[in-house]
Amino acid sequence: MIVEVPPAAPPPPPPVAAPLPIGFRNPIAFRVGFLSALMALLLTFLLAPGFPVWLTAAGFLGVYLYHFRSGESVSTRSGARMGWLTGLLTFFVSSLPVAWACVAEITSPDYASRMRLQLGSWAVPTALQNQMIAFMQTPLGIVSQILSSLVMLFIMMTLLSLLGGVVAAKVLGRK
Repeated sequence: MIVEVPPAAPPPPPPVAAPLPIGFRNPIAFRVGFLSALMALLLTFLLAPGFPVWLTAAGFLGVYLYHFRSGESVSTRSGARMGWLTGLLTFFVSSLPVAWACVAEITSPDYASRMRLQLGSWAVPTALQNQMIAFMQTPLGIVSQILSSLVMLFIMMTLLSLLGGVVAAKVLGRK
């Protein structure tokens, strides 16, 4: 009696690893976002009036480079995440120099006279001007000015970069 042995089934293909989501744990996204952030900061420090354009372009560049380096298609949501990551990295890198510049500006000797001139253009009564300037020169006033500047900077940097990332995802998705 002859027994036929069925041929062995080929081994299943190895599972395809799902791509890492865009975030700080994705090394490609982090490197691309950091590079885009550094380029935006360099352009901002050299050509300060165009900073909204540079920040938006950084988000766009981050998505473009991520798409180019990883080979993955980038959805609108992924583009927004990559733009947000670029904005966060831009803020983290720039927050220390900006805070240092704010401290230098606020503690300068002619700060009170410039504030008085600015408040005078708003028709603020002199007694209120003196109170405001006195508060702004206290430690609490200095900290509140620095924190409010950093909050505005955070919102501006992240939203402009996010916008650039969304636009880049839309443009790359059309191909």
